[in-house]
Amino acid sequence: MKKPWLDHYAKHVPHTIAYPEIPIHRFLTDSVAKHPDDIAFTFNDTDTSYRDLNSKVNKFALILQKAGVTKGDRMAFILVNSPTYVIAFFAALKLGIIVANLSVGIQGDELTRCLNNSGAKAVVTLDIFAQNLYSVVKNTGVKTVILHSVFGLEKKIPVEEGMPKPQIFLEMLASAETAAEPVVEISPADIAVLQYTSGSTGAPKAATLTHANIVASVLQSDAWMGIEDAGNAAVMCVIPFFHVFGMSACLLISVLKGYRMILLPRMDFMDILSLVKMLETYRPISFPAVPSLWSAVMSIPPEVAKTQFSSIRVASSGGAPLPKSVHDRFEELTGRKIMEAYGLSEASSATHITPYPHGAPRGSIGLPLPDTDVKIMDVKTGQKECNVGEVGELVVKGPQIMQGYWNNDELTAAVLRGGWLYTGDMARMDKEGYFTLVDRKDDLIISNGFNVYPGQIEEVLKRHPKIKDAAVIGIPDRVKGQAIIAVIALKEGIQADKKELLEYCKENLPDYRLPKAILLRNEIPRDPAGKLLRRILKQDPQVA
Repeated sequence: MKKPWLDHYAKHVPHTIAYPEIPIHRFLTDSVAKHPDDIAFTFNDTDTSYRDLNSKVNKFALILQKAGVTKGDRMAFILVNSPTYVIAFFAALKLGIIVANLSVGIQGDELTRCLNNSGAKAVVTLDIFAQNLYSVVKNTGVKTVILHSVFGLEKKIPVEEGMPKPQIFLEMLASAETAAEPVVEISPADIAVLQYTSGSTGAPKAATLTHANIVASVLQSDAWMGIEDAGNAAVMCVIPFFHVFGMSACLLISVLKGYRMILLPRMDFMDILSLVKMLETYRPISFPAVPSLWSAVMSIPPEVAKTQFSSIRVASSGGAPLPKSVHDRFEELTGRKIMEAYGLSEASSATHITPYPHGAPRGSIGLPLPDTDVKIMDVKTGQKECNVGEVGELVVKGPQIMQGYWNNDELTAAVLRGGWLYTGDMARMDKEGYFTLVDRKDDLIISNGFNVYPGQIEEVLKRHPKIKDAAVIGIPDRVKGQAIIAVIALKEGIQADKKELLEYCKENLPDYRLPKAILLRNEIPRDPAGKLLRRILKQDPQVA
């Protein structure tokens, strides 16, 4: 089939780029060589230069070697955005240690499964998460536990006989005798990161990403933006580094370019006024964020927003569709567009971004990145390519695509076919070559014989002035096959009854998309990157 997006490359973006055969940590050592005194990151108003960062990385690498953690071992990270993450991440990569990226919210059986699936020999985390770790660690193969002590909580944790005693990150760092560069041969083909993702099924699985995969992903995004004159500009690092969006768009692109990372450890409960103050203080060039955060910062007064956002040359959004109202307001205030990106753990981060700075039709995820090929395949067989405008499964191929799922050959075979990644996301391509997401394949509702895409209903619901967020799911129904249930969160301080909301649905949706019932909730469950967690809603006893 013709690939109409190819026509755009000559106008806006490179079609193909070069990929040097280097490990990820070369981003750091190259930046140190070029500008050692530039600021690598700022955390709690304290600056750390690239020279000092690399010194700490090397010291921690030495300590890890002494602790017996070596090339090929897996080290689990349960960390917020912090100096500890940055130092430990690059130290691990320099030694050929494989980073297992876990969400800070993980605990219980899921944490046990991830640690055992990865075969993690070591864990680095904060003392505030240590209780979750120590409640399961005896059921795993973890031998080394490294804590960054924030509140001294490690002193209150009972450590049973045979459990690894917690070692304190800063004490370990201070004990290093040298900051010499580690001498370990790392190949681009070596595994760098196990990116854990629950996806839509709830069963933890790890995308196996090599150094070459991740280097390619970062260089693709950098070439797409084409910014070469920013110096030691600041990047707001709000998206968690344990998510591929944050790892790529915040951490690695910053180190590649020699930017200054403004490390923000919290996203869900951040004080928006404090964030706005940071925008004023640090004047960032880049602000990657999820739609919920963009919606929050767009609530500040226009006269303030115009000033605070004026430095942002790259405003990007990912993890979930960005509401049109948010996009329109940002463009009205700044004259710039928010670049929507689409990616997934299995692709090291992005596969599509709207062209920079021109943008794309509202709601589109844009065009494939350099050297990324894309098809839309029929859902029933996965073997027939769809026509322009038809909805099917988004299938991608490129140098950023994972090697497979760690220790899961069956699932790997299901999603990787002939080098193509079957994403599980439903999408369509228009005649200009722009792609638009429709929904998750697993979330498709078949009601009365009609294919119903929850996202289309959610988009209508979120246009209601009283609705803050919405999710739509299907449940078994003897008559319809599946019944449509809408779960709605109202804006703070606002009241609305279900009858009023159902009437709104009848006025704005065709009959086959009408919800059978509406449930009101305070919040809609989302992951740290803003992705809707419909599987949690399906487990709600009131839904069944």
